[in-house]
Amino acid sequence: MAFFLEVPVTRRAVEPQVVAMPDIILYPRDTVMRALEVMHRYGVHLLPVVDERHGEVLGHVTEEELHRIWSTLPLARMSEILTARAAIASEGIAGERPSRLVFVPAGQGSRSTWVH
Repeated sequence: MAFFLEVPVTRRAVEPQVVAMPDIILYPRDTVMRALEVMHRYGVHLLPVVDERHGEVLGHVTEEELHRIWSTLPLARMSEILTARAAIASEGIAGERPSRLVFVPAGQGSRSTWVH
């Protein structure tokens, strides 16, 4: 009989691994396609997103999350995904999963946004 324990991932748990494995990290400019390529190549299901200048862990993305996004937005950047997640959390619905997230590209004079 096997038992599985799911350990919550925290920044402190990810940061030492970032230093030890610099090839297996993402940057805010990386796309969903790139992230899935890295995950497939190294056999991992979760990757940290790291600030290029300061080396600070900004967040993480999971393979499951990226597969959901990939079907409609394969070129979405990690910065957009983390921003969308933060916007959802700030609206007080972090415990719920929105049924659909839609990325609205920037028009003239406006910023790109995620709408749920």
